[in-house]
Amino acid sequence: MRRSIIFGFQSPFIPACVSCFNNNNMSVPVQDSTPLLGVSQPISVAHPDAKDLALTEQLIETLKEFKSYEPKEETDKRLEVLRALNRLVKEWVKNVTAIKIPSGDGANAGGKLFTFGSYRLGVHSSGADIDTLAVVPRHIDRSDFFTSFKEMLNQDPNVTELHAVEEAFVPVMKLKYSGVELDILFARLALREVPDNQELSDDQLLRNLDPESIRSLNGCRVAEQLLKLVPRQKEFCTALRAIKVWAKNHGIYSNSMGFFGGISWAILIARACQLYPNASPSKLVHRMFFIFSTWTWPHPVLLKELNQDRNDIPTLCELIWDPRHKNTDRFHLMPIITPAFPEQNSTHNVTRSTHQIIKDEIWEALEICRDIHDGRAKWSALFEEVNFFSRYKHFIALIMAAPNEEEELSYGGFLESRIRLLVQSLERNPDIILAHNDPNKHKPSKNAKFDVSPENKRITVWFIGLEFAEHAKNLDLTNEIQRFKTNVELQASSVKGIGPTCQVEIDMFYVKRNNLIQVISAADLSRGRRWKKSSLIPPPKQNGNSSNRPTVARTASTSSVPTTPTSLVAPSTPLSAASTVVTNEPDSTTNSLTPVSRKRIIQEVTSTTTEVVYVSTDIPPEKKIRDDTLDEPIVEMIVEVTNEVVQQREVVQEITALQNGNDCLNSSSGLEASEQKMEVPQSV
Repeated sequence: MRRSIIFGFQSPFIPACVSCFNNNNMSVPVQDSTPLLGVSQPISVAHPDAKDLALTEQLIETLKEFKSYEPKEETDKRLEVLRALNRLVKEWVKNVTAIKIPSGDGANAGGKLFTFGSYRLGVHSSGADIDTLAVVPRHIDRSDFFTSFKEMLNQDPNVTELHAVEEAFVPVMKLKYSGVELDILFARLALREVPDNQELSDDQLLRNLDPESIRSLNGCRVAEQLLKLVPRQKEFCTALRAIKVWAKNHGIYSNSMGFFGGISWAILIARACQLYPNASPSKLVHRMFFIFSTWTWPHPVLLKELNQDRNDIPTLCELIWDPRHKNTDRFHLMPIITPAFPEQNSTHNVTRSTHQIIKDEIWEALEICRDIHDGRAKWSALFEEVNFFSRYKHFIALIMAAPNEEEELSYGGFLESRIRLLVQSLERNPDIILAHNDPNKHKPSKNAKFDVSPENKRITVWFIGLEFAEHAKNLDLTNEIQRFKTNVELQASSVKGIGPTCQVEIDMFYVKRNNLIQVISAADLSRGRRWKKSSLIPPPKQNGNSSNRPTVARTASTSSVPTTPTSLVAPSTPLSAASTVVTNEPDSTTNSLTPVSRKRIIQEVTSTTTEVVYVSTDIPPEKKIRDDTLDEPIVEMIVEVTNEVVQQREVVQEITALQNGNDCLNSSSGLEASEQKMEVPQSV
């Protein structure tokens, strides 16, 4: 039975009555000092028993095996790096102050480096980066940060891989200092001085700040609030370590790619801590999966009541997540609200596909946790990495070729933040059930060949796995891919640090699973266990065609105001006539000044007779997931991309290995050995 969440304020320290026994075996109520936090009463205040403590010990040992805890030497090195950077920030502020205020009135301007994210919460793993924030007084501008401070870092011999992402939603400088990876944000306070004892918890500090500074300060303020809103910090941190390892190894840990980021997973664990305030870390992990496997999305996850009536700071109230007054907030699929003012949704990048993937992974994790609790599995079964390429049979590969390391870093971060937009475009195709983007980037195999300039030798590959609807026959991805490529190139030309003279090339092509061995290495293909669909995962909702309007859920938290569609109905547009496109277009021959349209036609045949099956122009039937274990119908996939290089594409035909009765597995890659013999389509 699902528990209703009451959106009312709960006093942080309400003593709960529990029963104990006196010498006469009489039940006597006593006061328990359990801190009760959150927007509702806890589900259970029971303390851990011997079995819970034993499972927690096993959990911690397993986390150490997965390198969730860093050695003391690495911890000491991080502290040295932070001290050195803090000195650099103070020195930089002093130098800029001497130029802008030559009278000497700003001699004590100060400046301070704050930490947030996993490092501030105490859950960082070995080799993880450190999120930092440089806070400066009012006479220091953001332009100074990306010019003079960047130049100071460039002159430091300990700094490597320095690049700035000035046009990001939250502008950041990325670097490695003595081998430790760091992200440095910038925030300017409306103060004359920033002393060493400066705190950021006061909401009044947000007055008269630019939006970028408010967003940058939000990371530190949220981390501080999180630690105050959990009953027991030690248990919270251990459970959060486990969730981070699980999410990363299952490929659902990336805010920019449409999944949950570190702060979102931290809020989910914090909510579990509020509902089970005395639970052990092993119980908290289990209960988090239980709570959010049955959570009625898009109901928001809140750690405290939203504070929307701030008359003292009325302008900042407009930044608060509020689906009652903001149309954009109504379409957030899995809202997880940050606890610091102004409260915002940390999961606005979630797409329809990533929404379903996250729910499926939580269901599978719940099943594994039940097996662990019953003694049928170990904690390593929960944290074991899952092979992304074993999930799907069809992929879109996105490649980026750069001439040097600097352009690779700057353009790569920009491109990675745009991949979710391609996923959203693919989701609108009525023939695609799921578009799953892999958060990990890959390096190509040594024998891989791509249609890029010879000077662009630094190549990075991303993959999107596709799951087709049962009725899919012809699949034309021309518009989606061409639109994405054009938009990325136009946006990149106006981004600082990239510009119109950038030599980076991007390209996309379709590839089957049996051809992946010629694109990336066998080590990448075989890494992790093969994915197996859980028996407990409920089937995805089928999108009917009875109505073109998405259904809208209403939540009690917003006074019955629509918050977001629970399911998006695929647009009822006919599939493009693929055969017409192929037969009417001339070959790819034109002059060097005109972009050339190039095509790839991929036909899957199930018999010796080549026959193309066409789809009628009627409204497509109800979506059903294709069963890839059965004989597939003939599928014709057309991918068209505009490029200035003239090259005619060949027709690639594949005969499934199952027809030949070859079921053996390749020991190096984990894929079928017969799949290794197929030709790989080159770049489009």
